[in-house]
Amino acid sequence: MPSKLPENLIIVCCHGIWLGGPARGHDENEWLIAGFQKGETPTFIEHIKAGLRVLRETEDSILMFSGGPTRKETRLSEAQSYANLAISNDFFGILPESEIIDRLHCEERALDSYYNILFSLTKFWSDYGTWPKTMTLVSHAFKRERLVDCHCGAIGFPLDRVSFVGVDPPGMVDGTNEAATKGVVEAIMQWKEDPHGKGELLANKRRKRNPWGVPQVLFLDENDRIRSGVQSTLTIEGEEHLLEGVTHPWSRNPGH
Repeated sequence: MPSKLPENLIIVCCHGIWLGGPARGHDENEWLIAGFQKGETPTFIEHIKAGLRVLRETEDSILMFSGGPTRKETRLSEAQSYANLAISNDFFGILPESEIIDRLHCEERALDSYYNILFSLTKFWSDYGTWPKTMTLVSHAFKRERLVDCHCGAIGFPLDRVSFVGVDPPGMVDGTNEAATKGVVEAIMQWKEDPHGKGELLANKRRKRNPWGVPQVLFLDENDRIRSGVQSTLTIEGEEHLLEGVTHPWSRNPGH
């Protein structure tokens, strides 16, 4: 239990939905995943463990699983499924429940990696009334450039206050998944051309991952939006985008 307001936000980017089951996530049949993710669920579990280890090592941190309900088969969010898996496995012995339960959060609306970061940031502010001084991102190692340079760079979160923990699936580690390697390059190009994901290509990808019509606004509470000082615009599709060319509050003096 943190003795003061948390200062570091640990974000575990979720990639699938664990539906529950006796194998506690160690059987891929218990997961809802895309075809190209076959064989990757052990890596998702390693991401959970990595987030828990960072939480154990930093007393002033909170851990946020981030990912919305992306499948029509269930309203369960990716984030809540990861939390369920961690709880079902007794947090893998990394931390006792008494030391983690108040520090574990779920961000349940993000539909891509950009919003994994942005929605987690705004939820942190809504929960605590302050911005994190630092962030630790946990995802696939091959997504480091996209998450840190592209996304954190686009929203203006100082890169010297960002740490990254990457664990790749087997096909990326041994270089056998050539299609995935090509996809990494394409994704980086798409985000460099459209840093905030506002164009039709990236926006349509999000819409296809939103079968339950989860709100794509930065704050669910209008008072939070006003008090936060974040400057944004709303689209007719119901998405909210940061204003570009302005300094956002998390970019200023840490904690204010």
